[in-house]
Amino acid sequence: MKNEFLKNLKSYNLEGFGVLLAVSGGKDSMTMLDLFNYFKYELKLNLVVCHFNHSLRDDADRDEKFVKTQCEKYGLKFYSKKEDVLLYSNENKLSTEEGARFLRYKFFDEVKRIENLEYIATAHNKNDLAETVIMRILRGTGINGLIGIQSERGDLIRPILNFSRDEIEKYIEENNIPFVEDKTNFEELYLRNKIRLNLFPILKNEYNPRILDAISRLSNIAFDYSTISREYIASKEGLLWEFNKEKILVYIEKLKLQSRSFRNIMYREFFEFISKDPDGINYKIIEEIDNLIFSKTGKYIEIKNVVFKIEYDKLLIYDKNIFENLEMKFYFENLDFSLYSTKFFDIIIEQSSFEEFKNLKQNKDLLFINKKYLDFLKIRNKENGDFLELEFGKKKLKDIFIDEKVSKDIRKNIPIFEIENNIVWVPNIRRSNRYLVDEKDDIIKIRVLSKE
Repeated sequence: MKNEFLKNLKSYNLEGFGVLLAVSGGKDSMTMLDLFNYFKYELKLNLVVCHFNHSLRDDADRDEKFVKTQCEKYGLKFYSKKEDVLLYSNENKLSTEEGARFLRYKFFDEVKRIENLEYIATAHNKNDLAETVIMRILRGTGINGLIGIQSERGDLIRPILNFSRDEIEKYIEENNIPFVEDKTNFEELYLRNKIRLNLFPILKNEYNPRILDAISRLSNIAFDYSTISREYIASKEGLLWEFNKEKILVYIEKLKLQSRSFRNIMYREFFEFISKDPDGINYKIIEEIDNLIFSKTGKYIEIKNVVFKIEYDKLLIYDKNIFENLEMKFYFENLDFSLYSTKFFDIIIEQSSFEEFKNLKQNKDLLFINKKYLDFLKIRNKENGDFLELEFGKKKLKDIFIDEKVSKDIRKNIPIFEIENNIVWVPNIRRSNRYLVDEKDDIIKIRVLSKE
């Protein structure tokens, strides 16, 4: 087992890097901890251990103390954090499992950043992989859901994923590795536990003694298929679709020319990319999305916070929670140049002149104002009833956006510049007829650069 584990570590190219070990104190994570500690000098590893206390069980504090004690014996740096997962989950309308996972990985990311580490290692094993795949099949899943758990994904590695629970228990026994037992693993309250305790023994004893290997192969095949699909869809970027400010824009007329099968796969991939939900969406929803592309502008479908929406000649796909709350005031920090940043834009303020204004005043992407107004200048989001004062009178901002064919969703992130509660500029769209400059003014120039 040690040789196979070393082979896994070398496949990640870990030598000389820092690794955060997520350790609960159970058999799996204590095996992983012992194996990492065994090879830490050979691979020059900087190891830091993290334990997250979910406050969900009476013996949660016991587990935390146990892991801390073991880290002292190994001589490894130890971090722990205790959170009320149930309270957090209820307040944020999440399942307990979702809330626990979010808080746990948030903590891991914090420690990884503080300690300047490169990787996070978790102790998922081959049984966990099989249980995850079966659970997703029972709930209904797409090809990507059959992947289950990946051995490596970004900075997250799972170095004992190819070991079964039986192999881990054998290692524990042969090497006298201490561990704590989670009593809830034996309670049939959760689907995963029911699969582990009831379904798998039947599948293994009565149908296929090598069921774990069979599901592991299925996972690898699904991964290969998914990789090919994603690479092919990626090759169509710029031709069929584009990614713009955390939204996917698909050209509808070109999309209609694709086969129905390809369209279905693409909807699934884009949904899973935006939602980060490997369970995907069912075929009935896929059909509804495909019918949507033959609808008029403004029609939309919302699935698990992911919106598929028709906007003129494009299908927009985005997380409905991505939009930024813009609220900013400005100060000219030096004589020549100042830079401000938002999630989607850089805002640059520069000293200018009346001569430059005369040459560039037709540019919609520039705002020239008298420097004395800078203390009163701020940006905000669009609001109902907004209007611009133009040369021939007032015009509603909503009507201007319609004329310019700016989609409703993009409008939410366009910065609105105002002085003394009067809108003076909508970048790249229109400038107000108020607060114009003349040759006597001390003039500054403002540019907005999109972070695309």
